[in-house]
Amino acid sequence: MATPIVVPDAGQTTDEMVLANWHVNVGDVVQIGDVLADIETDKAVAELESVAAGHVLAVLAEEGDTIRVGQTLLWIGQPGEGVPDPAAEAEETGARQAARTAEMVASAETGGLRATPAARTLARERQADLAAITGTGPNGCVVKRDVLAAAGPPPGGMVRPVAPLSDMRRAIGRRLQQSVREVPQFQVGIEVDMTLALAARQAQPAKVSINDVVVKACGDTLARFPAMNCQLDGDGVRYLDEANVGMAVRVDDGLVVPIVRCVDQLSLGELAARTRELIDSARAGRVPLGLRSALTVSNLGMYGIRWFTAIVNPPEAAIVAVGAIEDKLVLGPRGIMAVPTLALTLSVDHRLIDGALAARFLAAVKAQLEGA
Repeated sequence: MATPIVVPDAGQTTDEMVLANWHVNVGDVVQIGDVLADIETDKAVAELESVAAGHVLAVLAEEGDTIRVGQTLLWIGQPGEGVPDPAAEAEETGARQAARTAEMVASAETGGLRATPAARTLARERQADLAAITGTGPNGCVVKRDVLAAAGPPPGGMVRPVAPLSDMRRAIGRRLQQSVREVPQFQVGIEVDMTLALAARQAQPAKVSINDVVVKACGDTLARFPAMNCQLDGDGVRYLDEANVGMAVRVDDGLVVPIVRCVDQLSLGELAARTRELIDSARAGRVPLGLRSALTVSNLGMYGIRWFTAIVNPPEAAIVAVGAIEDKLVLGPRGIMAVPTLALTLSVDHRLIDGALAARFLAAVKAQLEGA
């Protein structure tokens, strides 16, 4: 049976992308892991890898097309296998888009005027005559920007213009609104004595960050807690075979989450080299697509933040918030001493993870860091 290759989820970056470049043509033979295409998001160009082996039977999009998460881009299988007709599928997609546009315009038509609800509301606020405004929306529909251009400043004088959200900020907003609205989240926190972890970091021949140490501990612990290594998949649970860990990486105007693959199989030095490659690639505008992870690490410690809670990134099960290391005075066997202490806060999707499992997982991460 032929396998459809769909646009994978790009994490928090965006839901809409551009097909930048094809690396295959109809008839080509591909293997699992081969790069099929370059997909351009708002801030990165990602490589789409094949999840099937066989012949390219059909290509359903052209370079430069706007594509969305879940859209079928091509079919891979054996010669002679049937696939849906690309022309019919494209025609159906176009018809759906046209219907949505017509519906939007029709719903805004009242009193012989075509205007969106937002445009009508703004026109009332600015006391503007909609009939005198030329619309630039679909079929001449008056949209908000038309009212802003025609009506002038609001009563009370000039105000600073509102800067529109970028595509990345809108996509992040949609994803996190979905998380807060749909995901029943709870948090557990713990403090970690980082004395041995800092010593292990200093002993490495190459540069290793605190974030690397935490990512390594989380990946190793995920491998020992398979019940934590999961994602929500519709109404079910998808358990992952690899202990992959996402990293929240700041880029211009937002963040991306590259995924470190098989963390438990890497030494600390190898992990540090891999994270540097991923961070550099992300900030240069390239991130891999298609990898799944159950957990992301988000670190604000470099800004002096002592602790915080992070929002779960669907469909992942959990996210670890990492604060700054600070010396705490504790009473030990030799009296009062300063201990470098790190605060970790684990947020989890309660549909997938219960409190006892979350607590045991975070305690195991602490034990690994303190026994480093």
